[in-house]
Amino acid sequence: MPVATIDPADVGAVAAVALTTGDHDGRSYRLSGPESLLPHERVAILADVLGRDLRFEGQPDDEARAEMAATTPPEYVDAFFRFFADGEVDESWVLSTVQSVTDRPPGTFRQWAITHADAFR
Repeated sequence: MPVATIDPADVGAVAAVALTTGDHDGRSYRLSGPESLLPHERVAILADVLGRDLRFEGQPDDEARAEMAATTPPEYVDAFFRFFADGEVDESWVLSTVQSVTDRPPGTFRQWAITHADAFR
């Protein structure tokens, strides 16, 4: 399932504007990144940025559930699978909120990967 992943710096930028100006009192915002990508697409971007051969291999749901259950309360594991495996939550929508609030476009996943490339080396 694709996700319009948002750069944490964009979350901070929206929060800074919302908290330091009176124009946003009592409002809440739904945020997204500027593109909706599948996991293998994000891995391909990381591979390109790092100049490394990377591949995405999906984990079977039963293995992922067992791994998560070892450290996570069952209600959270169940919610995760309802949201993401069963599709109850759609995070693929690309929203204009970051641009509207900050007057600048949100950063792409590629830009985030370039900024944080050293963390992956």
